[in-house]
Amino acid sequence: MQWIFYKLWHHEGRRARHGASMMGPDYTHWHGMYELGKHFYTEFLPAVVETAAAKGQELKEKYQEKVGELLAREEHVWLQALSSSEAVHKAYEQRYNQ
Repeated sequence: MQWIFYKLWHHEGRRARHGASMMGPDYTHWHGMYELGKHFYTEFLPAVVETAAAKGQELKEKYQEKVGELLAREEHVWLQALSSSEAVHKAYEQRYNQ
């Protein structure tokens, strides 16, 4: 888990920050923020739950709940929208007042 967090901050995060400072959209988005998000959702969050599970069932359930609460926040609604086009339309209506 610590190695994944290091990669998020130092590898993908560094590329995103450097790309932004150099006005390089490819490095800011595709080589930075895209990979940061991909690894956060597909590697880091599962590793958090897996690490907690190694310490016991109670801790696993606690961190599954915390990850669930995090993903239920408004900033992460797009992740749920990947399987529901209705949520995408609702988000656009709210955002653009249409």
